[in-house]
Amino acid sequence: MNEVIKALYEIEEQAGELMEQANAYRQATQEEKKQKMEEIRAELEAEMEGRLTILKSRLEEQAQEEIHRLEEQSSQKQIQLNELYQKNLHQYAREIVERITEV
Repeated sequence: MNEVIKALYEIEEQAGELMEQANAYRQATQEEKKQKMEEIRAELEAEMEGRLTILKSRLEEQAQEEIHRLEEQSSQKQIQLNELYQKNLHQYAREIVERITEV
């Protein structure tokens, strides 16, 4: 009878050790999974940051191109207005004098 109790005690001890090993394995697996998730998250954040930097620089380039284009248009309009003014300066002066002398 003592042998049976001793065998049951050994089985219980072995079962306890197996449960401890299983828990340790589960915890190690969870830690590994958590670490991998953190690595993936960090990689995704780095990739997104890189993409955002690229998009930001592209938008800045486009904005600078648009500003340059608008400056060119404005400059051309100013040149056209100056040319028109120079071309019609005498006519404008004549019209002003005529209006003043009509009164």
